Amino acid sequence: MTQTPPLLELTDIYKHYESPGAAAPTEVLKGLSLRVDAAQALAVVGPSGSGKSTLLNIIGTLDRPTAGRVMLNGQDLRQKDEKALAAIRSRQIGFVFQSHHLLPQCTVLENVLVPTLVAGQVGSAERAERLLERVGLERRASYRPGQLSGGERQRVAVVRALINAPKLLLADEPTGSLDEAASNNLADLLVELNRDESAALIVVTHSMDLARRMDRMLELHDGVLI
Repeated sequence: MTQTPPLLELTDIYKHYESPGAAAPTEVLKGLSLRVDAAQALAVVGPSGSGKSTLLNIIGTLDRPTAGRVMLNGQDLRQKDEKALAAIRSRQIGFVFQSHHLLPQCTVLENVLVPTLVAGQVGSAERAERLLERVGLERRASYRPGQLSGGERQRVAVVRALINAPKLLLADEPTGSLDEAASNNLADLLVELNRDESAALIVVTHSMDLARRMDRMLELHDGVLI
């Protein structure tokens, strides 16, 4: 039987940073390999400074590895220039960060639609309204971020990340700034949307409660995943 190709495959990823005055580069990732299938949910845990965010940035094309190969949806990202990578980010990848990064002067609906300005998606307003209803924020569409709770702002950030129907959703400490109740609500939402939207989900987190909700949990230790 032919095996289905993974949505994402990292092979022998190394990441080094040059440090002024240091005798040698700082090694962050050391021959890391990873496979993520379509619609799979994966948690990456590990101590602060272990390279979790660096890994997420490489997967999300915000950074390039020093060596190694990143394949996304059958495309070798090593062969892409910055313009092509920007197009991949806008159409195939959604990002959720610990800080929501919403534009304070824009309404909830306008914030959700920001990524569509780059991708040129048709029918985006209708999808935005459906997603806001899905996360219980349909009555907040005209609100500004300052009028929302922390949990509501993160839900808006999740909807914004999903607006272009990405194949891959990346979340970097999405519950890190929330209280326990809001964290649990957001965790439930991420799991449900992973299933309903059929988008692969990679969560970097210190929260073991969130990590245990994923299909798989890996620990980043000494530059490799275990």
